[in-house]
Amino acid sequence: MPDPTIVAFPQDGRPPPPEHLSLEEAETWKATVGSRKAGFFGPEIFPLLEAYCATAMICDRIAAQLRELDEIDHEAYESYDRMTRSLADLAKALCLLPEGERTDA
Repeated sequence: MPDPTIVAFPQDGRPPPPEHLSLEEAETWKATVGSRKAGFFGPEIFPLLEAYCATAMICDRIAAQLRELDEIDHEAYESYDRMTRSLADLAKALCLLPEGERTDA
């Protein structure tokens, strides 16, 4: 009988999205993990990867709201700015940005 405390890692070396992620977050997880070679993301980085997926989804939702507005909503734009900066910081921490890309410009 297999040990229930051992979690099998996929054969291709790419971790599946955690079950608690939303469908959108799971799709971002798969796309992100699939964009790197197998084994690039280890369990120690999963919390950052989860935060990246959630932040990307939040950015998408705020952007959709902004597109529907007839008038400028400064608070929404400020939220979008903060979240996209956070997304860029997470992308940098996860080494997702191309070499030489700047996020502080």
